[in-house]
Amino acid sequence: MLFRQTAVFKAITQYFLPLSCALLLSVARPAAATTSTDAEPPSAPPCSLATGPALHWQVTVTDANGGALHGAHVFLQCGSETVSAETNAEGEAVLQVRPGAWRLTIEASGFAQEERAITVAAGSDNPTVALRVASASDTVHVTADAKFAVNATETGLKMELPLSETPQAITVVNRELLDSQGAVKLDDALKNVAGVIAGGYYEGWDYYRIRGFDASFNTYIDGLRGGNGMMEETWGLESVEVLKGPSSALYGQSVLGGLVNITTRKPVPVDFAHVQFTGGSYNFMDPAIDIGGTLTRSHTLYGRLAALYHSGDTYVDYTYRHRYYFAPSLTWRPSQATSLTLTGRIQRDNGRQAMPLPAIGTVLPNINGKIAISRYIGELDNHANKLGQANQQFGYQFVHHFDEHFSIHQNARFSWYQQNWSRIYYPAYLDADQRTLYRYPLDWHSPWDAHEVDTHAEGRGTIWGMEHAALLGFDFYRSPSTGLGYSIDFSNPAAYEPLDLFNPVYGANPVQQLSLYSESHTVTQYAGIYLQDHVRLPYNVTITGGGRLDLAKNESKGSPNQNGRGWTPRLGVTWQAIPSTTLYASFSKSYLPQSGQVFVQGSTSGAYAPPERGQQWEGGTKSAFLRGLVTANFALYQLNRKNVAINDQSHPNYYVVTGEQRSRGVELEATLHPITGLNLTSAYSYINAEVVYSGEPGSSGYIAPGTPTLNAPKHLFNVWGTYEVPRGAARGIGIGIGGRHYTGQAGDLNNNFQLPGYGLVDASLTYKRGRSHWQVNAYNLGDTRYASGSYSDVYVRPGDPRTIRGTVSWNF
Repeated sequence: MLFRQTAVFKAITQYFLPLSCALLLSVARPAAATTSTDAEPPSAPPCSLATGPALHWQVTVTDANGGALHGAHVFLQCGSETVSAETNAEGEAVLQVRPGAWRLTIEASGFAQEERAITVAAGSDNPTVALRVASASDTVHVTADAKFAVNATETGLKMELPLSETPQAITVVNRELLDSQGAVKLDDALKNVAGVIAGGYYEGWDYYRIRGFDASFNTYIDGLRGGNGMMEETWGLESVEVLKGPSSALYGQSVLGGLVNITTRKPVPVDFAHVQFTGGSYNFMDPAIDIGGTLTRSHTLYGRLAALYHSGDTYVDYTYRHRYYFAPSLTWRPSQATSLTLTGRIQRDNGRQAMPLPAIGTVLPNINGKIAISRYIGELDNHANKLGQANQQFGYQFVHHFDEHFSIHQNARFSWYQQNWSRIYYPAYLDADQRTLYRYPLDWHSPWDAHEVDTHAEGRGTIWGMEHAALLGFDFYRSPSTGLGYSIDFSNPAAYEPLDLFNPVYGANPVQQLSLYSESHTVTQYAGIYLQDHVRLPYNVTITGGGRLDLAKNESKGSPNQNGRGWTPRLGVTWQAIPSTTLYASFSKSYLPQSGQVFVQGSTSGAYAPPERGQQWEGGTKSAFLRGLVTANFALYQLNRKNVAINDQSHPNYYVVTGEQRSRGVELEATLHPITGLNLTSAYSYINAEVVYSGEPGSSGYIAPGTPTLNAPKHLFNVWGTYEVPRGAARGIGIGIGGRHYTGQAGDLNNNFQLPGYGLVDASLTYKRGRSHWQVNAYNLGDTRYASGSYSDVYVRPGDPRTIRGTVSWNF
């Protein structure tokens, strides 16, 4: 194996990388390209304004196919005078401007900026401006009502390209869909995505499985690794993107099932203010603002601030959560060729933590009846079950275009975290009377940092009649951390504290003195170099090929370093067989170093678990009919996962490598906008994820072949639809309704019990008038009792009961 890795490494460094660099340079400077090196935009056209009353002036913004662009930013400038507006659902922007000659600038996400001279005069025609796609000559189909449809993203290929040319299933949940559903948690967004099961066994954390495999705590923020997975704040998001299957070819160390990337709100060169207040069940209160605008007359500097304060209880007795969230950002754009965006985040969380309940009494029969889902299993002293977290982040995104063919992109972030758990009461086991739960308290204190930077060069051009879009990049990640854990003597049965789940008496047990049981000082470090080429061939065929070399290191005080190397290729092809439908197929691999240790008899430190590796075959179709009014995506896949590590039940704090798992499935997603005001999105998944091999019977960690993976139902279905009256006396009134259904799923690793299948129904009622917007969302209308996730027979989390929230907002 060492010989094979060395040979691969030499081949990459001696042949592959030099050829790749040559390709990038040739793409960046094609022979047929112009030789001008002037990166500055053309000088501003002359302008002059006449005296007299302002005129109503309208511009319509479309894509190349004539589909209206909603949310495009339009502004007119002449000297120090500037007028701006945003296009409505019909792609129209109406401005009050003085007659004269103006400089018109239009910006829209995913499209190249348009600048031109325009004359405003009484009786003059209202212009229509068609924008081209920013990344290529291909068109993006956008229509006036396609509020939930997204056609381009950077997540799949790290460059702006149509989703139809990405040979992998990617789903984007945009801001419009998040707002219509009143999303406040990442779970709320992920329920719309085929192949994703959201929810876990702890409240307040972002747990999710993708294509049957756990992908929790693998959330990326703006293309870089995120924090610790503690309920990402949705108020600061523009969209949630899910890349299904391996992402290691571009992003490095990652789980096989997929990657979730959240994109944050960024500044736009238009003045705006959005003020919102949400209140509802369990004392839920969320005042929030989102404001921004230009800071200079030239529109080269503009900023934004998204901020929120959250206060609320949960459905579990005595539990609550508070959050402060500030996310400022600033963009400096000295020229059309260069932009620098600074991003920041300050967040504080504190509250009393709810914990899971036993399976017997929630999803299994209990001789004493059902356990109330509101049951709190902690204690009520001042410091019991308290959780606090501080989170500060600073980052930047820099882009410079040397010319139309070659550009440099750098994305960096520096993060600081502090986490403190105070006497969190964990469930240990349920007594034979099926009502007495034995618990143990635990303290945890952990500061850690994360420093990461991703730099890549992008080249575009034509070679031998083939259009290339190539990437060559390098990224680096380093995270030093310290952890101190205090708890009871786990070997002493008398140290576990009982609680009657049907008649709890808090404070009946004396407060124990906890002792240090875990101390860690670790450094995780990843570095990788990656290459990708996206080639457009004749007959509407594209080929995407590339790979990545990863170097990983885990340092742990008192143990030898763990060093690893991984090579992860990817190859995919798309073919636009007919104008409305693209077929695709791909193969890719994943690589994930594991910092846990495997128990070795007679050793005091054990041995590091080998890295987890996986591969995926995928094929499918991506379709858009009726100029984007109907979109549909179909995917068929198989994933194979090896060296899966699970907790060693015989040796605490150690892991067992269980062998191989496999997932096969089908996904179907569709968005429909059949008539004005009606928007529908739906998703269906069939997932057959199971254990293939985990050692011989009787060995530690053995799981029988054919056992389904944890918390992965075979069938998932979700649908959500909204209708807003577009005209007449009832204009602005809207309704929404939808639901989701999950079949039964394994409740623990050995499938000793199952979480029953369930279905939920949600609804909304909205009213828009002028600058104000009222909205009421109801969740789990039928007040269905269900379990959203589990880990063992004492780690089952009941799902949220019926919840109602109302929102009122104003736009200025």
